[in-house]
Parts: sequence; C-alpha cells; structure tokens
Amino acid sequence: MPEPEGYAKRLVKGSAIVFIALVASGFIAFFLRMFLARSLSVAEYGLFYAIFALISIFGMFRDLGLGAALVKYIPEFAVRKQFDNIKSSVAILVLLQALLAFPITAALFLFSDQIAIAVFGTESASQIIKFLSIWFFTMIFFYTFQPTFQGFQNMPIYASMEFFNIFFVLLFAVLFLSVWGLGLGGVAFAYLCSSLALAVLGSIIFLKKYFHVFKEKAQITKPLMTKLLKFGLPVFLSTLGIFILVYTDTIMITLFRTLKEVGFYQAAQPAAHILWYFPMALTTVLFPMISELWVKREEKLLGQTLHFLIKFSFVLIIPAALVFIAFPEIVLHLLFPGYEAGSAALQILAAAMVITTLHVILSSTMAGIGKPIVTTKVVAVMACLNVIMNLLLIPHYGIEGAAAATFASTLIGFFLMLYFALKLVKFTLPAALLLKTISGGLLTLLLIFGLKSIIVLSPWLELLIVMMPSLLFYAMWVLVTRGLTIGDLELIKEVAPPLKRLIDVAKKLARS
Repeated sequence: MPEPEGYAKRLVKGSAIVFIALVASGFIAFFLRMFLARSLSVAEYGLFYAIFALISIFGMFRDLGLGAALVKYIPEFAVRKQFDNIKSSVAILVLLQALLAFPITAALFLFSDQIAIAVFGTESASQIIKFLSIWFFTMIFFYTFQPTFQGFQNMPIYASMEFFNIFFVLLFAVLFLSVWGLGLGGVAFAYLCSSLALAVLGSIIFLKKYFHVFKEKAQITKPLMTKLLKFGLPVFLSTLGIFILVYTDTIMITLFRTLKEVGFYQAAQPAAHILWYFPMALTTVLFPMISELWVKREEKLLGQTLHFLIKFSFVLIIPAALVFIAFPEIVLHLLFPGYEAGSAALQILAAAMVITTLHVILSSTMAGIGKPIVTTKVVAVMACLNVIMNLLLIPHYGIEGAAAATFASTLIGFFLMLYFALKLVKFTLPAALLLKTISGGLLTLLLIFGLKSIIVLSPWLELLIVMMPSLLFYAMWVLVTRGLTIGDLELIKEVAPPLKRLIDVAKKLARS
C-alpha cells in the first residue's frame, strides 16, 4: 500500500521544480520585454504586443478543455496499462487543436492586410500578423506535449518545456534583432521559430521517454472522444468564467472611473498575480496525482494528502503575501515605477491570493476526481458576484472597490468549493491550524507595521531590516503552534538538503 510520505514527497519536490521553472520563466520574460523595449521604438513595441494580445485571445478556444482531460486521464490509463488509450487521447487532442486552429490561422493569414489597416492602422502590422498566425498553429505541439508530460507526472520535463517556451523566444529575438537586424518582423519570426524548436524538443523527449506509448496503435473512437469532451468542456467553461472574473474589474473601472485608475489597477493586478506562481506550482503536480489516487481507490490517502497540502501551502503563502501587504509601494516601484497609487488595491489583492491558494487546491481536487462541473458552477457564481459587487463598489471606491469585490468573490468561492469537496472527498480541514496560522500572520503584520513606524530608513533597507525579525517571529509562531510538525520538517529536509542545518534547528524548537 502506498505511503502518505511518498506522495507528500512527490508533491513537495514536484511543486518546487515547477515553481523554480515558473520564476525562471518570469525572469526570462522580463528580460525579453526589456530587450524589446530597448531594441524597438515605443510605437513598434506597442504595436507588436497589441497584435500578440489580439491573436492570443483565440487561444482560449484552442482545445475546449481537452488538455486538462489529458492530464486527468493519462494517470488513470497508465495505472490500468491502457497505453493505446493514452496515444489515442493525444491524437484526439492534436486533431481537435488542428481543426480549431487552422481556420483561425487561415483567416488571420489571408486577411492580414485588411486587419492591419482596419484594426491597427498601419500596413507594417501585416507581416507580424502573418508570422504570428502561423505561430498560433504550430503551438499545437507545445499545448499537446505540456499536458502529456504533466499527465505522466514528469515534472522536470514539464518544467523544462515551460522554461524553454520563453527562453527560445529570447534567444531567437536577440539573434534576429541584434545580429541580423530584422526589425519588428524579426520579433514575430522569433516566436514562430521558438514554437518549431519546442515541437522538435518535445518530440525527441516523448519518443525517448515514452516510446512504449508511441508504438501503440491510435484509435479515435466515439466513446473515448465523448469521455474526453465530457471532462474537458466544463473545464473550458471554467476558463471562460475565470477570464470574465479577471477582466470584469478593468472593464468596469473604465466605465465608471478614469483611465488613469485603470492604469493603476493594471499595475496592482499583475503584481499580485506573482503570488499565483505558488498555487500554480502546487496544482500542476496535484491534479494528476489526485487522479492517480482516485482511480486506485486510495481515498484515505487522498484525504491525508489534501490535509497536508492545505496546511503546508497556507503556512508558506502567508509570508510572501505579507511582503506585498506591508510594502506595496516597494513592490509596485520595482515592477511598475510611477504606479504606486495602486498600493491599497495591491494589498487587498495580495490577501485575496492567500484565499486563492486554498481555492485552487480544492478545484484541482474536483478535477482530479472527475468533477470539473463543480468548479464550473462555483466559478459562475463567483463571476456573477464579482459583477454585482463591482457595480456597487467601483463607482464609490474606485480600484480599491474592485479589489475588494475580487477578495469577497474569492472568499465565497472558496467556501463553496470547500462545501462540495467535503461532500465528495473524505478529508478533514485543519481548521484550528489555519486559524492559528492566520493569527500568526496578523500578529506578524502588526509587528511589521510597528517596526515601520519606528525605523526610518531608505525603502529597501527598511524592507530588509523590518522583514528579517518579522519573518523569524512568524517562523517561531508556526513551530510553537505546531503549524509544521517534525514529520513535515523531515520531509522538507529530504526534498531540500541545503536547508538541513536550518531545519535541524527548527526541529529542536518544535520539540521544545
């Protein structure tokens, strides 16, 4: 029988790998934007990303949720040794993406001249549209290999694909702009070449690691197609709901307030989404693992895994959120200089991301047990509530009202997800521990603001001096209140050997 520690180790180690890849990808994306901003004129830079944003919108309709279905069913098929079903599912995903992407690519390519003039007001946009339309089609391979490797729970490869997706773009962009001087068209061509390089890289890895799947005969049958779509379509609808949830705020600020406030909110929102890396790393690993445990009927082990993950993730996300809540001006100055007026909104959104961490864990659980429709319903409720609260709050409170609406809808969504999760999965919510952790976080926040009122230094030095004792206090609180047990610390030490000495000290404190 599998041991809880084995799954916990896989979860923590896999999440760490994905998190590092996401952070590294974020830095590469930042360097790419810096390079393009310095290599292109302001007008060229704006034109490229305007076209890129337009074409990227069509990506929402790329696979109708079948990528998520692949992540769900590959563990199930692997447990049952149904490798032919894995290959058939991959083939269905490729075919569906091709059928949906081809008409979009063809229309963009054939009417690029007309779109360039009508939408962007310049003929120079035509070449970029042509290159990016082909890029949109060739990205089929990336969006096939990515869920496939995730489904096989091969997180190092999954994380590598995520990293190289942006690294190749930077590499080709430097080559085409700095070396060959291709200009704005070279940026779009860099994206196209990157997608082709990913297709080659993914194919090589897949053939090497999963040749036993490749050699199977693919059969696209109606029952398998129905099975995948039955799971995928609710996921697709959830994605649309999340899209509405994210962009409703900006639309309503535009309608009821000023464009200047839209700019401030569009700095606070992406800054807060940096905290999204943490839950995203967790759920990337959790989703296929839940599917594996569910098909093995390891319900008790599944419950233990959820209990551990909720506790562990909540303890870890709070320190990161505290930095954003206590020093929002510094965060915004670092990321978006001149947009510090969005600080209050950032504080509220950072608090919302703490709740989001718990919400996405439960959402992944629902997907893993084959109930994505639950998430769809909850997201629909959240989207409706967000619209209503935005209507009530934004006219009077501006961007802070929009952030408060997001926080409230996220909190309600979490409680709804918790209600359904407790009905469908046998697990216990570590409520007492969560309350202790929240108390520790609030006390730490009070300590931070107290120190800030006493210490008057340059912002960065103040951040360093204030946060060191504050985080030490939080760590002591977590250990004293048994937020992390000796077993949890042993697990962290096993996954991260460089922290051995620090964890040994923490274990002594936990025993005292």
